[in-house]
Parts: sequence; structure tokens; C-alpha cells
Amino acid sequence: SKAADLINPLMVMHRSLVQTGFEEVADGLLVDIIRKFSTFGLTLVPLDIREESTRHTMALDAVTKYLGIGSYSEWDEQTRLNWLQIELSGKRPLFRTRDIENLGASDDVVKTLKCFQMASELEPEALGAYVISQAQTASDVLAVTLLQKQFGMTANKGNMMRVAPLFETLDDLVNSSTVLETLFTIPVYTGAIAGKQEVMVGYSDSAKDAGRLAANWALYENQCKMEKIAEKHNIELTFFHGKGGTVGRGGNPALYRAILSHPPHTIDGRFRVTEQGEMITQNFGDQVVAERTLDIYTAAVLREKFTDHVKPTDAWVKQMERISETSCTSYRNLVREEPRFVPYFRQATPELELGSLNIGSRPAKRNPKGGIESLRAIPWTFAWTQTRTNLSAWLGVEAALAASDGDIETMTQMYEEWPW
Repeated sequence: SKAADLINPLMVMHRSLVQTGFEEVADGLLVDIIRKFSTFGLTLVPLDIREESTRHTMALDAVTKYLGIGSYSEWDEQTRLNWLQIELSGKRPLFRTRDIENLGASDDVVKTLKCFQMASELEPEALGAYVISQAQTASDVLAVTLLQKQFGMTANKGNMMRVAPLFETLDDLVNSSTVLETLFTIPVYTGAIAGKQEVMVGYSDSAKDAGRLAANWALYENQCKMEKIAEKHNIELTFFHGKGGTVGRGGNPALYRAILSHPPHTIDGRFRVTEQGEMITQNFGDQVVAERTLDIYTAAVLREKFTDHVKPTDAWVKQMERISETSCTSYRNLVREEPRFVPYFRQATPELELGSLNIGSRPAKRNPKGGIESLRAIPWTFAWTQTRTNLSAWLGVEAALAASDGDIETMTQMYEEWPW
């Protein structure tokens, strides 16, 4: 049952005790319990669900083939959007829920559909955001919205999970504002989100894809673009920052200053961030440390709302564009083009051994048969950490700084005046 179902009788007990002269009893343990239920509900914290966009494409492909209307995976983006909008506007389901096992679909598709079925059976307060990994298009977002509708999770019923696309490669970050522009012009979608949208941005995978410097600039620049698109359509945008603990995965030990240095208008009192692995123990493993960490987060988010951000000048922006492009080219030339790199990486680091350790929440690779490009950011960074070279934190930066030697004055000004 919902927390409110339990709070109501507790409030009746509280009022009864107060009215009969037992205020001290009422304001003791009973008040503590009421406050805890009001704050944490019955679930303590809501659970996010995260799945790759390709899994949703596979699921809808199986559904469209079952319906005899074609192959969803072979449709172009506009065809997908047209069909998704029609189905979201309609009242009929795509198929009878009890027919999941009879769709003739693969085990992976059945697993994806049963995940939505399971979510539909939980109370709304038990669930948070549905995060779409490897999100690239507006149809990726509408696909999840439609799959929720199939199992009765809609805005009208109040049990629809908010859908958060995760943009985590350089190309996806660059295209993110176009994706939001498309989404915010679709009435059936904007009507469902009630003026609020969450977007997750990936620090780890973008750094692995383009190098740390180029990735950080892409994150800054495209968060600003997305914020402007949201403002244009009167949508309250919340960014969910997918960071790790190490510098190569977006980590920053100077937490308070890091939050204040975010792009202008991209926090505005709303801030979500991941705490992963050993950082959970480091920041929340002890009660005193946990309270201190939460104090820093709270103080920084409150302070940021009243901070006059330093906006980069045109000269700074041009300089960042120039050195990030140089950095990205240098990084990719080594990681992607140098034929000796992959053999060296596998011989110099325990990358292959890490994949067999039972210490992660996910497989080391997205595609077991893939190469470096399919390796997840965590084992990529962890492997280099074991050699103490920490390559993922600095590769490409030297080339960028060398390319900026001709404009030391601008670089010095940026360093001294721009918190970011």
C-alpha cells in the first residue's frame, strides 16, 4: 500500500492523543514515525530502471512483426515517430499482456517486456526514472513511453515513470538538443510529461569515446543548448549527471566548487548525480561523513541558485572548440587508429582478467564479441588504474595544450576567471 494509507491512521492517533491531553506522547516516537514515512515512504528510496535503447527497439520489432505491420528496426526515424505517436494517442494495447510468451520473440525481448510488466505491478512511489542507455533519437524516448502504456503505466493513471534519455557518446551529446527539440514538439509526449523532463548525461562513456577534455567541453556546450531548448518550450529540465569517482570518469573531489562551476541555468535547484562503487563507501559509509557529504551537496545546490555564473566570452568558446577538437583527434588517433594500441592495452593491463571477476553490476562489455569500442567505461578506467598510468584521465590533453601555446594570454585568463 502507499505510504499515505499508513500515515492517515497514524495522524488520527496523533490528533486523538493531543485532544486527550497526551501531547508529550504524541510528539515522541509517533511523530518520528510520521516524519519518516512522509520523507521516505514505504520504499526508503525509489528505484530507477536502466536499459539500452537497442533492447526496446528489439521489443517493438518483435511486436510489429507479430502484428504483421512490418519490421520496426528497419523503419527510418520519421516512420517510427509517426507510428509511435499514433499508438500513444490510441486506446487499444499492442497485444494482450498474457500473450507475452506467444509473440514468437527471443528470450531477451520477453525479458524486456516482463521488466515493464513487473514495473506496472509496483506502486508508483517505488519507482523513479526509466533511464535509456545509448539514447540517440526521439523515437528511443517514445518507445519506452509506449511500452509503459502497453502495461497500463500512463500519466492519466499517475503511474508512468519519467523517461530519461542518457546521452553518453560525443555524437549523442552533440545531437541531444535536436532530440529534445523533436520531443517537445510532439503533443502526445509533452502532454504526458506535465512540463518536466529529465536528461542523463554520461561523463564516463563520453570521455572514453572522445577523451576527457573534448568530452567535458561537449558536456558543457550541449547542456547549455538543451537548457535553451527546454526554456523555449517552457519545460523544466533536470540534468542527471552520470559520473564515476575517478577523474577519468567525471569525478571531482572538490565537490562544492564543482557544482558551482556547472554551466549557467543547468542546475537551478535541481541536481541528480550518481554515486558509484567505492565512492558510496567513501562518501556515505560512515554516518558523520554521510551527513557532511549531504551538507556539501545541499549547500552547493542552494548556493548555485544565487550565483552569478561567469559566462564564457566568444574568445574562450573559440579556444575551447579549437583545443577540444585537437584533443579528440589526438585521442582517437591513438585509441582507434593505432594498430598496436589494442594489443598493448590487453598485455599491459588486466582488462581481460577484469571481465571474469564477479565484482561488477554489469558485464564488462556491451557486446561480448566487440572490441575496445564495446568495453564499458568502468573496466576501461579501472584497467589503466591498475598500471598507475591513468591514461583515460590525460590522453589528448597534452596535444590540446600544445596547440594552445600561441594564445597563452587567453588560456591564462580562462584559468583565472572561469570556474568551469
